[in-house]
Amino acid sequence: MICATANPPSFGLLLRQLRDGLARQLDASMAEENLGIGFTHYIGLKTLAHMAPCTANELAQAIDQVPSAVTRLLDKLEALDCVRREPHALDRRALQIVLTDQGRALCERLKKRGDTVMDYATRNLSADERALLMSLLLRIRDSLTPP
Repeated sequence: MICATANPPSFGLLLRQLRDGLARQLDASMAEENLGIGFTHYIGLKTLAHMAPCTANELAQAIDQVPSAVTRLLDKLEALDCVRREPHALDRRALQIVLTDQGRALCERLKKRGDTVMDYATRNLSADERALLMSLLLRIRDSLTPP
């Protein structure tokens, strides 16, 4: 619950509250899939859809998670037949993570759920306000990206 005060929250706190609220809404929507997965699994699948095949360490860096958390995430996704661990093409000591067709299909279903949550979250904004918000957030992100 967010406290109503005369002073608005700091920018950092507001961003955290937005992220947490979106994650809660998406977790609730994803629970309807009855797969026992949540927001972090969605982020992992979505990232893998763009960068697979990759190593578990590369995925951990991309989603800002510790390797042990990514191992648990991959174990769950592998149990759902969404990913496979295969020998790395260039390093025989390493494994690469491959997204399966079932993983791509689940990612698409979850993306639709994510889009629905985002539409719900921005329902009180006009199309112009949504575009402006995205533009401002992209500018802030880009100003924080190392050259």
